[in-house]
Amino acid sequence: MDIMRQLNDGRIKDAPTSAELEKIRQEISENCEELIEIGARIRPLLIEGVQVGWVRGLHPQERKMLKRWVREPNDYIALLLQHATSLTANEIEKLQPFEVRSLVEVTRRMSEYDISLFPFLPAYVTTQSSESLWYSKGERLASFDTKVVGMPDGKEIKIMAPPTHAKVWASLCTYREQAKKRLEENMNALFIVRPWAGKSADPIAGDLRRVGRQLETDSLEPWSRLVRVKPKADVNDGWGHPGDSLEDLQRELKGMIEGDKHERLMETWAGQMQAEAEAKQKAVAESRMKRGVQAPGITAETTVVLTEAEVRERQEALRRGQKPGVVPRRQDFEQSPIDRQLEKIRKYR
Repeated sequence: MDIMRQLNDGRIKDAPTSAELEKIRQEISENCEELIEIGARIRPLLIEGVQVGWVRGLHPQERKMLKRWVREPNDYIALLLQHATSLTANEIEKLQPFEVRSLVEVTRRMSEYDISLFPFLPAYVTTQSSESLWYSKGERLASFDTKVVGMPDGKEIKIMAPPTHAKVWASLCTYREQAKKRLEENMNALFIVRPWAGKSADPIAGDLRRVGRQLETDSLEPWSRLVRVKPKADVNDGWGHPGDSLEDLQRELKGMIEGDKHERLMETWAGQMQAEAEAKQKAVAESRMKRGVQAPGITAETTVVLTEAEVRERQEALRRGQKPGVVPRRQDFEQSPIDRQLEKIRKYR
């Protein structure tokens, strides 16, 4: 039952194939290697297809430093753009407000893309690319104070602090090397003890081999635990699928005209709401009849309490020969939840 419930909720999805895992691992590894080794993922800054400079995402640590040191919002944005792009202070001051807003939005989105790499760091640590970085540069990648990256056209990008990814990566690499050392020591101890222990050492040997497989370089097992394949939705299945293109709008309009599954569902739902409302009204009418209350449609005499202002207003209306207005009753404007939902369905139809 639990498995069926998970399948129904969509929590269990198809496992990715080896080719898909290999493609994803290559893309993530390239991005992680660039971010850790250089200190940022730098990309060309384009305006209508023409490159005007370079741009990168600002690390959370850099944003904290700027917010801690700079109190003026305009100065904060100007310094943010100076460190996130290759533009100079004079070039930034000449930008139009719309250009500044667009550039800040690009920087924010690039920062979010960098943050999205965090879940893949444990898997990236197991790759050959990560081990090459660790054995060549090690903790130096996570310990610089300020770094200037020279670009091919002579412009420079300033990085105030290393990305948090580098610190997490260095910690994971350290733990991995410690695990490898413990595994080697345990294997050596097992080779010494096994002649005396005999078959009793087999479970320990199996556990060590399993740990060794998990510590293999370029293993796909860590990636298989992270990557999930999103099933491709069939937009022609008769249900509503949102979209921004003209084809999406035409497809949805065609389904509404022809009465697809979504429209039939809404009609069935409207019928159920209508039947439920009628059943409730019928039950109320029967209850009133059983208690001897007059049936709906017959107005009974009621006592209405008026304020002094309302009494004077009615007297003035009578002196002018006008008929005073009827005081609205509470029952006239009350609505039940079922009536409100039914009204929504009628508006939709």
